[in-house]
Amino acid sequence: MKKQTIVGGYTIIERKQAGEVMVVVGHNPKASSPYVTWKAYDFTNFTSFNHGHYFLTRQEAMVDYFQRLAEVWEHYTPARHTPPKHRENDPPAK
Repeated sequence: MKKQTIVGGYTIIERKQAGEVMVVVGHNPKASSPYVTWKAYDFTNFTSFNHGHYFLTRQEAMVDYFQRLAEVWEHYTPARHTPPKHRENDPPAK
């Protein structure tokens, strides 16, 4: 059985790392805002959770979790500056 991570009374229920940042969702059924999303960073060995966004529902927290992950992935994924080259067998562009 995997050991649970508890931060400030919140049990971490989701986590994903992108580059040097980890985004997590925590749940504490006794808190006035029972769900939270936090970021943790490589330079703290992912042990210090910061920048919390607090929510009443799991659905709100999960939407924020995926938005925050998208922002982190965008930061660590270089943008594509040139369009792909047209190849002879490609269908015509619309």
